[in-house]
Amino acid sequence: MADFSRVFVESINNSKVNVMYDFAYGEYIATKNFFDLLSDVQTNLLETGKVTLASGQEASADSPGGLLAIQFYMEAIESARQAHIGLSKLGLNVEKQLWKNI
Repeated sequence: MADFSRVFVESINNSKVNVMYDFAYGEYIATKNFFDLLSDVQTNLLETGKVTLASGQEASADSPGGLLAIQFYMEAIESARQAHIGLSKLGLNVEKQLWKNI
């Protein structure tokens, strides 16, 4: 049995969130992740006809339900990309206004 102390838990939590990115790099990461996932979907469809979703389930392109699941998955990754890009642009705008008012 492992002993957990507040210091250990705090250290783990800080390592998860203690990452510094600038906003433009955040937009790049969001776009890169989207196209990596999209490439995985395309590769899996061409090779096996099945796509592994974020939940770990496999959706087959041979059935209407599988195609619908693939469509929802692709819409979800696009929505996540748009959200990240929107947050990055908002951050850039706030940063620009901050520097303008100094």
